[in-house]
Amino acid sequence: MATTLQDLSTDEKSILDKINQLADQVDPLSTKIQLSDTTNLYDELLRWKTEAYRIIDQVYEQKRIHLQTIIEEHKSKQAKTISDTKDVLLQLQMKGHATREELEQLEQTLNNVQKTIDKFIVIKTKSLDTNNSVIVELNDDCKSPNLTQSRPTQEFTFSHLNEDDFKSDGLRSYAKYRNLGIAKATNGMVLAHVIRFIPPFRPEE
Repeated sequence: MATTLQDLSTDEKSILDKINQLADQVDPLSTKIQLSDTTNLYDELLRWKTEAYRIIDQVYEQKRIHLQTIIEEHKSKQAKTISDTKDVLLQLQMKGHATREELEQLEQTLNNVQKTIDKFIVIKTKSLDTNNSVIVELNDDCKSPNLTQSRPTQEFTFSHLNEDDFKSDGLRSYAKYRNLGIAKATNGMVLAHVIRFIPPFRPEE
């Protein structure tokens, strides 16, 4: 004679109650995910962008002032060199003669000044490593296992429960969450129903 729900053991009923509790959590969680507010995440990214621009502006201003200082110092130094060279040439003109070494030195000085007029400062820049300055990823506590990978099947066996009881009683609701198998017991006469599911399970439409 087939066993009804009333004949289920306490452990078997406890398992069914637990499955019901888990099933009741599915839809609310799905709704919560869809309605979750992610505005704060975009705000955080915007704050990073704003701070990055602020730092870039700050560095730019520092380098601009540094560049201006170098230019002024270089101009002052070169102006003195030209002034000194002019004085030497004036003295040579007054003397009316100069040695070959003096002429070569003056020529070299003027050539050096000419070279530095067009390009006396080099600005070297490097691309900003923006990809590594901001990282977007799941919190370790929120990372879910790869659901596409093979997962162990959990089996709950309700012995001596026939198929008619399953269809007519409250167990019918579990049809959405399992694959039902009917296997013969060792004596070849009594049927056992096995509920199999791979968590987390999803109700069929």
